[in-house]
Amino acid sequence: MLRYLNMFVTIGAALILISLAGFATGGKFLMEPGQALDPIASVVYLIAGVMMVFNGVLSANTALPHAAPAPAEQKPAESKEPAA
Repeated sequence: MLRYLNMFVTIGAALILISLAGFATGGKFLMEPGQALDPIASVVYLIAGVMMVFNGVLSANTALPHAAPAPAEQKPAESKEPAA
């Protein structure tokens, strides 16, 4: 389950929550002071959030599993004799 908790999914979930708040307030949650009310801003945030979640799930599904570390190879002991 934690495999799917990446930044794409986290940001997508945040965008979906912001979109829901925008739908609940009629878009007033998404506008800044002095900005005109955009009637489709909530839909844009929802689409962006769904795309981010889809991207996060897709990247988690297609990621290669971590390879197990190879066992350390035994190196022959070096002789301490000086070279002639």
